Amino acid sequence: SQPVMRNCRICDTPINEHHLGIDVCRACSVFYKRTIKLNTKKLKCDKGTDDCVENKPTTWCRKCRFRKFCDVLAQSKDPADDRDAETESESDIEKDSQPSTSFLDHESFSLIPSSYTGAPLLDRIKNGYSLLCLIRKTSEVLLIPTDFIPTQEEIDNNSMHFFPMTYSLIMPTAKVHLTAVWDFGNATFEDFKNLSVHDRYRVVSSAFKFIVLLDTAYRSLHYFPDCNTRLAGYMFSANDDYTETFLDSVPCEINKEEIAAVFRENAVKITELKEHLKRVAPSDAEFALLFGLTFWSNEISIACESMTPMVERNRKAIMDELHLLYTNQGKIDYAARAGELYDLLANVEEISTLADADLELYKLMNLFTEFSPE
Repeated sequence: SQPVMRNCRICDTPINEHHLGIDVCRACSVFYKRTIKLNTKKLKCDKGTDDCVENKPTTWCRKCRFRKFCDVLAQSKDPADDRDAETESESDIEKDSQPSTSFLDHESFSLIPSSYTGAPLLDRIKNGYSLLCLIRKTSEVLLIPTDFIPTQEEIDNNSMHFFPMTYSLIMPTAKVHLTAVWDFGNATFEDFKNLSVHDRYRVVSSAFKFIVLLDTAYRSLHYFPDCNTRLAGYMFSANDDYTETFLDSVPCEINKEEIAAVFRENAVKITELKEHLKRVAPSDAEFALLFGLTFWSNEISIACESMTPMVERNRKAIMDELHLLYTNQGKIDYAARAGELYDLLANVEEISTLADADLELYKLMNLFTEFSPE
């Protein structure tokens, strides 16, 4: 029989499982397990009212979210659940929150890559992407608001922590990401490293919007597979229920309610891309192909026709290596699989075009005017 769908008693997310003996989602369960190990007396309500979780089913206020979890847990039929939560092993908590070994991130980076798959270019792209992740993480640590800085115990836990994105952080995190993409190119492609500074900027700026979409979908799918939470930076996330709070730091007068509605409508595009990526489920090597082709975007040729041979040469080298890898793995008839990957890339490009139109709409609403045209 089909599992009965219920709603998480903390954040109202639809669920078909339970944790700690009560109807809560995995994300809220992991949050509680982490928080119970901290000095909860230091938690402060973002609104200063100690009831913000009652006003919205989902909240980024750690104090109110934790208090509601404690209240729900106290009302549960089995009082042993609370003791179980306190004594649950650290390994179980880490298992819930840690990336899988097949996921590429900052921890995948190696100064001397040890794995050799017979596809050296794809290996360089994978390690270059991990370098990009490492640069973003170490840089974004400096952007975390003081109130959200992890405790030493959280840092020792070695798990990934995410913080609510605010409007004021959009430009700083974008600049960090752009710089990291530049360094990815330098570390991965000799052609890119030999270009003039001006031409390297052309490559990065042409590819950036596609890279942001692919990376956002890839990492959001890994960390938030079953909800509308999405990553808006390497260590910052966004959620539909948090949209109006996100807009609090906008420096000019805006219509919050109107913009929040547009944000929620446009966020569906990322959710759809995330679902597309989930269906395709690329391997590490296939993700390297996607990321490499995204970096050497065809938009570069539009911006500078003289760079077309270089773009085509690098795109062909990436595709040829994946074909060789498939052949070495005994996958002779891989045309259908390659078609799925290229279809995903086409979707990224289509959503990027729609995002460009969205940006122009936001500017008319007095938002993101900091983003100057090319």
